[in-house]
Amino acid sequence: MSEENTATEASAEQVAHTGTQEEPANTDAQPVPEHFRKELEEARREAARYRTERNELRADAESWRTQQEAEKTELQKATERLASQEDAFKALEAENTRLRLAARYGIAEENHDLLGSGSPEEIEDRAKRLAAMQKEQTRPPSNTPVEQLGAAVRSEPETPPNAFPAGWPV
Repeated sequence: MSEENTATEASAEQVAHTGTQEEPANTDAQPVPEHFRKELEEARREAARYRTERNELRADAESWRTQQEAEKTELQKATERLASQEDAFKALEAENTRLRLAARYGIAEENHDLLGSGSPEEIEDRAKRLAAMQKEQTRPPSNTPVEQLGAAVRSEPETPPNAFPAGWPV
């Protein structure tokens, strides 16, 4: 970029100096009128002035571009943060929906992962099916004895093994 500035500044100086020098003779038979030469010289000076102004403003434009890039970078960072927060919110919202429906339909905790993902309606449909499957499931009988479980009808009360016999006076 600095090479471009140097070349432009050099050409601006050349144009300014060539405007004062005499033009080479025209090969045509007709000479160029003087007022055309003056207009051409004025146009060259004006072009040189505009090139000089452009070169002076180039540094300001570059600093403005740098500032815009810095702001754009901040904007991109904010956009990325917003996107990640939205993703986290959606994940929490989906988890909340699954847990709420699991509680509503009485789904066991080990079956929560079977609810899957998707729209709330799809999750609710799966929750209904899981609840129906859990109700149909029968528990296997337990082989461990239960202390108070016994026959439906008892004829006489049972005496504890460490009790005194009934015939002994107490």
